[in-house]
Amino acid sequence: MNLFIISTVSCLLEYIFPSLIKYITSHLYTINKHDIELRNNLINLKQEMVGISIVDEFSKYAKLQRKCNKLESTLKEKANERLFFRMKVQSSVTYVFRILNGLLTLILLYLYRNKPVIILPKGILWPIQSLLSWPCYHEDSISLIMWLVIARLVVATCKKNDIT
Repeated sequence: MNLFIISTVSCLLEYIFPSLIKYITSHLYTINKHDIELRNNLINLKQEMVGISIVDEFSKYAKLQRKCNKLESTLKEKANERLFFRMKVQSSVTYVFRILNGLLTLILLYLYRNKPVIILPKGILWPIQSLLSWPCYHEDSISLIMWLVIARLVVATCKKNDIT
């Protein structure tokens, strides 16, 4: 029963973990106080620019325009940095998890290659019992290899159809 639970959870986590990491990293790499302050300064500058006549006070307007452009470029740089680091952390953690999950699967396959995951009542798997029990050859059972194939197919189908 433990083998069934461990292998099923491993397959499910393969689907759930990337979404969880995406959610966590989106909250870790949010806009900070300094960025909010810069954004408020930008809004104030734009409001000040609206009140100035471009024809009458061109030099003052141009000076404000340069400040506004500098703040906009700074905000864009910070947003791009945040996005880059978020994507870097997200992909790194996801790949490390996939490697560890793959190692767990390989260890399970090595240790329990001839053990059944589920033993069902006699005759319930009649037409395909030998296929599902391969390589353990225990009648009316599902081997670990076949259970992993079935679980991964179900997870892939859910992923394809976005069923959660």
